Amino acid sequence: MPVAIEARRVRTALRRALPGALSVLLWSGIGRAAPPEASAPGADPGRSKREMPLSVGDAHHLLADVSLGRGVRLDNPYRLETELGKNAESLSLTATYLDLGIGAAFGLTRTVFHGLSVHGSFAQGGIRQEVVTPSYLVMLRSNPRWALLGRLGIPVVVEPDVNAGFELSGGALLYLTAGLGLTASLVGSMFYGAATLDTPRTAIPVLSLEAGAFFDYEVLP
Repeated sequence: MPVAIEARRVRTALRRALPGALSVLLWSGIGRAAPPEASAPGADPGRSKREMPLSVGDAHHLLADVSLGRGVRLDNPYRLETELGKNAESLSLTATYLDLGIGAAFGLTRTVFHGLSVHGSFAQGGIRQEVVTPSYLVMLRSNPRWALLGRLGIPVVVEPDVNAGFELSGGALLYLTAGLGLTASLVGSMFYGAATLDTPRTAIPVLSLEAGAFFDYEVLP
C-alpha cells in the first residue's frame, strides 16, 4: 500500500512539471532557430542579401564607343605628305580618322574585367583607308566615376593595300552618367611595308591620340 501511494505521488508530480518543461524547451528552440534579422526588432530582411559582395564573374560590361583620332608617323619611309619637319623624311601626320568600337568585358575580380573588342577605323581625308582591329582588352574600375582601359590588338589594313601590324592602347573613361561618358586614348601601332631604295624592309611606327564618347551597359546578376 505505501508503494502504491508513492507511485501515485510521483505520477502527480510529473503531470504538474511536464507542461512547464515543454514550454521551456519550445521557447528555447524558437530562440535558437530564429535568424538574427527575424529576432532583432526593426531589422531589414533584405539587408544581408544586399550587403553580400559580388563574386567573380557576377557582373560584366557591354561597351561601345565612337572617337576621332589623328596620329604621328615616327618614321616616314615613303615620304608621305603632311610632314612636321623641313623635309619629307621628317615626322608626318596621318589623316584624321573615325574610330568605332564594340566589346564585352567579364569580371576577373570585383574591379578588374577583361574581354574582347573590335574597332573599325576610317580615314576622313586623303587616300581612302579602312582598318579593322580585333583586340584583347582589360578594364580597371575601382571608382564609379572613372575607369582605365587597355587594349592589345592586331590592326588589319583592308584598304588600300592589305597589311597587318601590332597595336597597344591605353586610355581612360570618364562617366557622366551611369552608362555614358567621355573617353580618351593614346594608341601606339607598328606596321611593316614594302622595300624602298633605302631599306629592304620598312617599319612605320605610329602614335595616335583619340577622343570621343562611350556607352557602357553593365549587366548585374
